[in-house]
Amino acid sequence: MKKNNERATVTSAKDYLIYLEGVPSAAINDVLVDEKGGRALVMSLDDKEVEAVMLDESRPLPGDIFKTSDTGINVHLSDKLLGRVFNPLGETLDNKAPLEASLEPMELEVVALGIGTRSMITQQLITGFSTIDVMVPIGIGQRELIVGEPRSGKATFILDTIINQKGTNTICIYAVLGKPESEIKHITELLRQRNALDYSIIIATSSADPSPLIVVCPQVAFAIADYFRKQGKKVLLVLDDLGIHAKHIREMALLSGKTPGRESYPGDIFYQHAHLMERAGSFNEKAGSGSITLLPVIQTNLDSLTDLIPTNLMSSTDGHLFFSSSLRSQGYYPSIDIPASVTRVGHQTQNVLFKQLAHLTKKSLADYRNLERFSRFSSELNIVSQQKLKRGVVIQELLRQNVHEKLELLDQLALLSLVFVAFFDNKDLKKVRVEKPALLKVVQSFNKLKKSQTLTDYPKIEQYFEFIKQELVPKLNNGQNS
Repeated sequence: MKKNNERATVTSAKDYLIYLEGVPSAAINDVLVDEKGGRALVMSLDDKEVEAVMLDESRPLPGDIFKTSDTGINVHLSDKLLGRVFNPLGETLDNKAPLEASLEPMELEVVALGIGTRSMITQQLITGFSTIDVMVPIGIGQRELIVGEPRSGKATFILDTIINQKGTNTICIYAVLGKPESEIKHITELLRQRNALDYSIIIATSSADPSPLIVVCPQVAFAIADYFRKQGKKVLLVLDDLGIHAKHIREMALLSGKTPGRESYPGDIFYQHAHLMERAGSFNEKAGSGSITLLPVIQTNLDSLTDLIPTNLMSSTDGHLFFSSSLRSQGYYPSIDIPASVTRVGHQTQNVLFKQLAHLTKKSLADYRNLERFSRFSSELNIVSQQKLKRGVVIQELLRQNVHEKLELLDQLALLSLVFVAFFDNKDLKKVRVEKPALLKVVQSFNKLKKSQTLTDYPKIEQYFEFIKQELVPKLNNGQNS
């Protein structure tokens, strides 16, 4: 007997929360449909009743009739989803033709694949930004939390990262969780303008949508990501943001009468997020040889990092990038606070030269910060300290990029290496910013000419520095950057 032959009657209702009886074969995450087409998701079961939440705007009354759907959430998994914008129910938001109907129910509650299907994270996700690719790298298959203060530039960075995946055979999925409609339109329009929608999918819920639809959005996004991962594709999945998602989980829990825990969140809030994020990773042939790189987002400030949701998310991920509104207001982009950021597996994907360069750059920046604080109380610094201060300022300027500006890895390596071969030591700091665009053009042209040179030709960073000193610096000193 098919489930849709079973009928259920609403016994009580509280806003979008309903209780029904009469569906003995119902299971968690089954979808029930009423006579007007309204859809409800089964959340819990007991001996007498079924608890469900409405996924749309309809609000049933006691006595209304539901039946179980064979198709569930009606999103057909296929390559035709690329370039589309829709909500978790498969309803289009891009004024294009309706999506193809699903013939089978989407599996929402999926147990993460075990260690036997996992492979070592060895490839780097190239963002196009030196601050990330050199200093805090992200591996393909890594779960890197994006932590940002309001107006810190994290949303712009995420969009630029998606735009910079063009030509990398990466499928980008952007799950918008309870954002204003204006922000959804901005995301869609920017990706369209930059020709990034061809390899992207946007699953969007607005702040006006009911909480159950927002809560189920990440599960739908992961179901789509799993579809492409099984085909051996590289998937970049953004969940923006899980702070909003957690608040809607809390609202649903309080409405259903669950005992509140810390900060009034339900006791299983950690499980719900960790259960999702465990599905990301790099997978071997048993699981299709694909990968899901996850960038969950949460908006918070440095003082709130010890709150329940941020700490839960940090413990479920492989590191975090902290975006600072203070750095953004000073003109830094991407505005990442490097000392406050962590990547637990990213450095293992880097070439040895990048590892060594990252170490030298971080040390120079740390020396600069210490001396900069000291210099506020002392007017006299020795020559060595002055040189360290100058190098720190130059590094910060070289790490600063424009919105939508992408740097290739070799260009990042050569540009930062100039700091350590004394190229900037006798130059006026005021001219560094002015001359940087012309300098970068020479570096890019140089790397194109030297494309036969491979990074494996230089087992140590000192050898690469010598190569830069002999081959690139003379070109710059001869006035080719003018």
